[in-house]
Amino acid sequence: MKVIVGIPKSEDTRKKSWRKELIKIDKSQSNGYAFIGNWLKGGERAELEVGSFVLAYDEPGSMKHWSPHVRLFKVQASGELEKVYDWEGDSQEKSWALAVRDEIANIISQEVCIELTEEEKEIVEKLRSFSSERIEVILKAIKEEQA
Repeated sequence: MKVIVGIPKSEDTRKKSWRKELIKIDKSQSNGYAFIGNWLKGGERAELEVGSFVLAYDEPGSMKHWSPHVRLFKVQASGELEKVYDWEGDSQEKSWALAVRDEIANIISQEVCIELTEEEKEIVEKLRSFSSERIEVILKAIKEEQA
């Protein structure tokens, strides 16, 4: 179910600020590119799935003494954003993504609950007899057929 939510405004319009609907996290990346998703505009409204996540990055403070501020929000059925993570870095800290990446990935993975149908559970059981390499080949074939 989708709801309309207000995307948090920038904390300081003079400096870097961005918002994303967080889809997944690439743990091989050590910077902001680790956070994969759709761009959102702060201060605007967006229609998002209940249970999805919004990542907010800001650099509040003076021009010389700014610090990264990262917040993670979860979309509620009421249309509200519940803050589930809040981190403030040191002054002018550039490695903010490494500081928050794994913890945010953990929060998101705990929230993802996949409910399989009986038919899908049977398929999973059959796939367990295949090697991981063979499963990759099968998934690739499925993706090619869907394209």
